[in-house]
Amino acid sequence: MKVLIVDSDWRFVAQVTELLEDKAHLVVHHTDVVEAARQVQQWRPDLVVLAAELAGGDLVQQIYNLPERPAVLLTEHVDRYARAWRVWQLCGDELLMKPIFKKAEFHKAMVQAMQNATIAAVQTRRIAG
Repeated sequence: MKVLIVDSDWRFVAQVTELLEDKAHLVVHHTDVVEAARQVQQWRPDLVVLAAELAGGDLVQQIYNLPERPAVLLTEHVDRYARAWRVWQLCGDELLMKPIFKKAEFHKAMVQAMQNATIAAVQTRRIAG
């Protein structure tokens, strides 16, 4: 699976990258939203792990414009829950609160994001078709 991480929290990124690469997933990391938007277009990841504070502008639009859009797992710090909730309603498939990080918790959130994205895609096709 191809995973794009767009987050400036280096500890979180290191933990997620290690977890995913140990399972043979390909991981690319960006902290720049413009570069991340380019990466989405060129690489077409299966999953985007996106910090809520970076979820804006072209990046979110480019994710949603892909024919087979990736699942979006939003991350945010517990003390910023209100912002995370607003962003999740706009562009998230699942939300993972930081700083608590357990491998099982991340894995569960990742799977849930992918399931939610699949359900959303099916519903969109039914409405369009």
